[in-house]
Amino acid sequence: MNHQKTRSMIVEDEPEALDLLAGLLEATGEATVVASTTNPFEAVDLLLLHTPDILFLDIKMPGMSGFDIINEMNRLTGLTPHVVFTTAHDEYAIRAFDYAAFDYLLKPFDPDRLAETLRRHKSQVNGTKTDQLRQQSFLNNEKILIFRGVTGVTFIDTDEVVYITADGNYSSFHFISGRVETVTALIGTIEAQLGKQFFRTGRSSIINTAYLARIDMRQMACVFIRGDREYRCDISRDKVRMLMDFMKNRFSES
Repeated sequence: MNHQKTRSMIVEDEPEALDLLAGLLEATGEATVVASTTNPFEAVDLLLLHTPDILFLDIKMPGMSGFDIINEMNRLTGLTPHVVFTTAHDEYAIRAFDYAAFDYLLKPFDPDRLAETLRRHKSQVNGTKTDQLRQQSFLNNEKILIFRGVTGVTFIDTDEVVYITADGNYSSFHFISGRVETVTALIGTIEAQLGKQFFRTGRSSIINTAYLARIDMRQMACVFIRGDREYRCDISRDKVRMLMDFMKNRFSES
């Protein structure tokens, strides 16, 4: 069994918060703090010097944000530590995952939540298959999409999406389970992030062709069937031929 401690680094502009996080990390018995700083401008140099396994990085700091540090690290070094963003502001969550964050911790820190982050990190490093799949689902944007929803941050597993409809600045994901999630995003923005099985059927709709059963030419609708449940999504007349060609090409490739 591997008992090697996780080498951690902290960048936090508030000394009290830095000391608290360092104490919580050491108290788990699973991590050791090899470097820390309250000065964000020192962060990249410390990263190069200590090469930590995991970087706990405050987002909102004077003069240089956590995102700025990641940009600088990517530009100047070949280091790829797992980054855990720390902040008191949950509105940064979507942007944090855009930066391929390993995790996102809110202040004040929850010791149990921190311990779970370290366990998940160690599991991935040790090659635990279950955790690798979980991490892949967060970082592979063709499968998992992250948007600001009506009540908070929404995670969308695109494998479960049957179709998407749009209404102005809002888009609704319709899932195979019957669940609907509405997010604040233009349908064009969503389309650019989807996998190749998705097809734009009109100005305000996208379908997952993996679930397509037939095209109703009388009502101009795509029909999806799962068990005894039927779903329908409108398609514009000029898109029908394009969809048929799309499906032919898809089957010929498989």
